Amino acid sequence: MAVTATPVVIFASFYIAWAYTSRAWRKHKNHGVLTRSMSVGVLHGGKLALERLIDYHHARADETYLAAAEIELKDLLQEAHPDFKKLQRTVAKLEMSGKEAEAVTILDKALENAQNENKQHEAYEIQMLREEMLIYKGDFEKALHCKCLDEEDISDARRPLYKAIINVILEQPKEAFSNWGQFNQMRSNFLWPPDQQDAQLYEVIDDFDQFVNVVNLLKRDIQETSKRKNK
Repeated sequence: MAVTATPVVIFASFYIAWAYTSRAWRKHKNHGVLTRSMSVGVLHGGKLALERLIDYHHARADETYLAAAEIELKDLLQEAHPDFKKLQRTVAKLEMSGKEAEAVTILDKALENAQNENKQHEAYEIQMLREEMLIYKGDFEKALHCKCLDEEDISDARRPLYKAIINVILEQPKEAFSNWGQFNQMRSNFLWPPDQQDAQLYEVIDDFDQFVNVVNLLKRDIQETSKRKNK
């Protein structure tokens, strides 16, 4: 039996969907807290989008909220059985503080250790975390050719999602549409019919033009962040 979504969750889902379709988000943007991971959270949908909304508002309210994320990432990766849900949330905090390059360096080292110890599942999950950080860094070609995106035997909707995001950014419309379609199909297999808390976000990405709009906002945020860092 489906669990009824709480009013807070439903309201947050409406809020995220409305904010991205109207771009009201930018009117209240705190330039000390970056929002690229919010865009990817919206494209993911569901609980991930809500978690990133919560973290974003915590970060806006408390400047120290993101300070420990780098240490937290290292500690989580050193656990015998890493919690990759926690890791996904932690790397988003590093993005919000503009430390995606540091995240890639940490993840590279963890990936090397996992591969040396023949921990294939951990190596794959670390690569997927690294994939998202490479997108935020603007290393699109490198991200597009990561080995993890070719693991066709693993049912993981992130693969076609990240491919579609990169395709849109690199202006590859045919490939983007194909990968977006595969992403939507995989999401449908796992989440169909969408529950109440996911339905509002699903509407944002269920239309290819809307998907492209969100990715283009993400692209602009990546470019603006890169310009600020290079000044």
